[in-house]
Amino acid sequence: MEIVDLLLKRFDGESELRKPASALVSFSHLETGKKLARLTYQIAMARTERSSLTLLYFLDQRQELLPQDEISVTQSKIGSDFIPKTEKGKITFRTFISDQENHPAEIMRMAAEQGCNLVLRGISCEELHIRQIEQYSLLRRDPANPVTAILAQFPKEQAVILQELTVMMGQNKVPTALFVDNGMQEANHIFLPVLGKSDVHTFTYLYHLAQQEQAEIMVWDAIGIIETEPKLQKLYQFIVKKSDGRVHLWDNDRKIEESFIRKQDLMMIGVEGWSRLTNTPLPWKEQLPSLLIIKDNNT
Repeated sequence: MEIVDLLLKRFDGESELRKPASALVSFSHLETGKKLARLTYQIAMARTERSSLTLLYFLDQRQELLPQDEISVTQSKIGSDFIPKTEKGKITFRTFISDQENHPAEIMRMAAEQGCNLVLRGISCEELHIRQIEQYSLLRRDPANPVTAILAQFPKEQAVILQELTVMMGQNKVPTALFVDNGMQEANHIFLPVLGKSDVHTFTYLYHLAQQEQAEIMVWDAIGIIETEPKLQKLYQFIVKKSDGRVHLWDNDRKIEESFIRKQDLMMIGVEGWSRLTNTPLPWKEQLPSLLIIKDNNT
């Protein structure tokens, strides 16, 4: 089934969009985890009843394993800090602390155990900078570049994370996202580029974001697919109508300025769009805000 037809089916009557969500959020930095947990509410949990959020906190391998009483205190602190007060009691909330070195295996095991239908991994800019992810993605575009040779070009700690993310994004059987925290405080101003046909799967998350009263979302249809694909145009107009003026379409006659990008809190993009963006010389890429790259299980 083509991606647009799949989306139409998903949006039909909105019943699919309002099914309970079960999300796994994993992270190694508490502040990044907090931001990603709250972002997950915005992009996936239009219906909180019977939804669940599982938080998986990976301890830094340079730390000693926390004693059980400290683990309990940390779990309690995560629970009190991460959940918006308005959502407490509405969803099932679980916290796990792990010292496992094989993060992708632990993420996949936990996702299967908890029955998750969305997996998200949070990375702070101290762990891995957006420019490093861009460089890695660009090198991966050339199949002649062996992964081992590519990873050898990065510092050891960053190479380990890049390898983990490659495994996670490639092997998960459910929608999977990478969040790179580049100083985001609130996810209010959001930039959503569409650079490939499969990127339109992000419209599912656009729909949820558009329900947030504080959101201001700009969609950049770089390939003109909304205008030329009647089914998608109908779908987009449906989202706009539901957004109460919070979703806008970028005028392609205008140049995207660095000043506009600097005002954004988050760029949300599909994996195809991210791959194409890394291969496109655009001055404003130097100003990218925090980043959410989403891979749908149907793309």
